[in-house]
Amino acid sequence: MTPQSALSTTSSLPPAKSPSTQLQHQHQQQHPPTSILRNPTAQTYAHIHPFLVAGFFTLRFRALVDDPTTALVSGLPVLAALQGVYVVLCLPAARKSSSSSSSSSGGGVGKSGGLKRKNVEETAFARRIVPALLSLFLPLVLGTPLLSLILILSGAPITTHLPATLLCAAHMSLLAGTSLVYVHGTEGSAWREIFGLARAMDAVWGGAVGVGLGAWVGAVPIPLDWDRPWQEYPITIIAGAYIGYIVGCMAGRTPLLYGRRIQFAEDEAGGESAGAGLEKDKKS
Repeated sequence: MTPQSALSTTSSLPPAKSPSTQLQHQHQQQHPPTSILRNPTAQTYAHIHPFLVAGFFTLRFRALVDDPTTALVSGLPVLAALQGVYVVLCLPAARKSSSSSSSSSGGGVGKSGGLKRKNVEETAFARRIVPALLSLFLPLVLGTPLLSLILILSGAPITTHLPATLLCAAHMSLLAGTSLVYVHGTEGSAWREIFGLARAMDAVWGGAVGVGLGAWVGAVPIPLDWDRPWQEYPITIIAGAYIGYIVGCMAGRTPLLYGRRIQFAEDEAGGESAGAGLEKDKKS
């Protein structure tokens, strides 16, 4: 091979991508943070919802201390109703396709145009009901067994408090999973980000992270020798999950955290995770 042909072969190879280019391409493939719907009802209720959840749990706390299992059973439908109203009013539903009937609703004039717009609004609201029901059903069916297993592996009693464990996991599933399922549906790439802790911070992801962190912190007082009735399992765990959800929902919308992602630093030698930090999305 002549030097000239070797030079032409070498020049035809694609240039190597720099780490900054690869990181930028990775950000382009990631999903942006979820924003609250921009109508007045959604914006208002999004601020009220955490306080409603906090008020509900505060009112039920005494009953929870007296009889955890009964209180968790009776409180589950109320929590489901609160979460269902929240996702329907405040969050964008997962899209099945790019086509939408609302795009063809702008041609009406006069009374016919007004009727068409009204029908489109009613249809759009009805389309939120089915995803909302699924977003309540799927976390209960899929999330409850998974979180129950995690609680048992983390030290929850399996022989004496199994109903309490299942109910605690059900409450945590509704708190963390309802909004995630409603917004992301069954989109695989979004759920890979969720399980990889790579989602951009928002009210939805902040609430889910808060549930996990709050439940973990809530388990700390259980083994302490304080002899308090509220230390009984799973009272502090469910209390921590509720508090974490409330704080996470509100903190995820703040400019300080909104759009940021947890970034795991890699060791230069072996490529292993050496630390974690928050990085702001360029698109947000």
